[in-house]
Amino acid sequence: MNDYIFFKSWNRDFRLLAFAVCGVGAFFGVHFALFNNFIVDRIGIEAHELGYMEALREVPGFLNALFIAIMIRFAPPIVGGLSLIVMGAGMAAYSQTDSFLGILIFSFVWSIGFHAWTPLRGAMALAYSEGEQKGKPLGQLRSLGSLAMLATIILCMFTVDLLEFKGLFQIGGLIAALGGVAVMFASPQLQAGKEDRFVLRKRYWLFYLLSFLQGWRKQIFVTFAIFALVKVYDTDRNMIIKLVLINQVIVFIFSPMMGWLVDRLGERIMLSASYIGLFFVFIGYAVLKNATHLYVLYCIDNFLFVGGIALTTYLNKIAPTRDIKPTLAMGVTMNHIAAVTSPLVGGLVWMKFDYRLVFIGGAAFALTSLIVTQWMQAQPIMVKVESKFAD
Repeated sequence: MNDYIFFKSWNRDFRLLAFAVCGVGAFFGVHFALFNNFIVDRIGIEAHELGYMEALREVPGFLNALFIAIMIRFAPPIVGGLSLIVMGAGMAAYSQTDSFLGILIFSFVWSIGFHAWTPLRGAMALAYSEGEQKGKPLGQLRSLGSLAMLATIILCMFTVDLLEFKGLFQIGGLIAALGGVAVMFASPQLQAGKEDRFVLRKRYWLFYLLSFLQGWRKQIFVTFAIFALVKVYDTDRNMIIKLVLINQVIVFIFSPMMGWLVDRLGERIMLSASYIGLFFVFIGYAVLKNATHLYVLYCIDNFLFVGGIALTTYLNKIAPTRDIKPTLAMGVTMNHIAAVTSPLVGGLVWMKFDYRLVFIGGAAFALTSLIVTQWMQAQPIMVKVESKFAD
């Protein structure tokens, strides 16, 4: 039970970071609850157009390592805070458009903020959490973000008929921006010593490869899972809101436990179990015809995504502190080399052939990830020293 009393042992900096994570959680609560119905019901987007939009939206992630290299000398909380303000502005601007071009532009705007924030969040979480075991606090942060998503989804459920898409997009954007303001007051110096602007080392090849595979697999599901429910099965917005709500309850309850299990069992075991489950989730989306079964699979998928926690803790074990932030940024870039491509390929496959082939492709990447994970040491050797390693 103590795992869920989030602020009991956290220091001031970790609490400010947690507030920002809540802002991001609220942002995605609105996004996941409403976006797919918005683009289908109001804009009339087809699968290939969604692929174009998602590919463009992931471009800032592809450029993440370059961004961090440029901004490395600036205080991470300030850069992170500004990133969340940009992110919030992009969502709020959804309320002012009714065209595919507008969605394309504003999705790109908030994506710039989000992808700048992502590696900074990981670096700050590692720096501000206390003790050697990092999986548990990372799991707590994920659970807290899910709680914020949960609260926002409930807000959407009870106010969507009153506030409509426009009002809720504005609220989601505002909360994200407030989270950005809060994190600006955290300690600006994450660690002593000099950091490299750009890190690409052979020793981290497995981290890069798993990040790349995660980009393919995750983006296929994020882009097309709910879209399939709306487009193929005519699922209405109220059902989508309920589905996302149930999913976030599951994530909130189990995320601290998943972080604890990463610490206890190791990254290889947890990632392997996750990839096996994800393989069957993708196969289920391809072969099952009952929408209710797909609702269950959607919730299982998000429960199985421990990749973000496990890959971050794995890197923390094998990399010196000075390499953490630029290597996380490089991991995001590797992730988004795939994430830029997969929506384009998936959208075209959907349009030219069959939507089920998109999910079979996701199953193939889950299986590939499982195989690659077996090269990971069960308990990576700790190399937390500040000297510069030679490749």
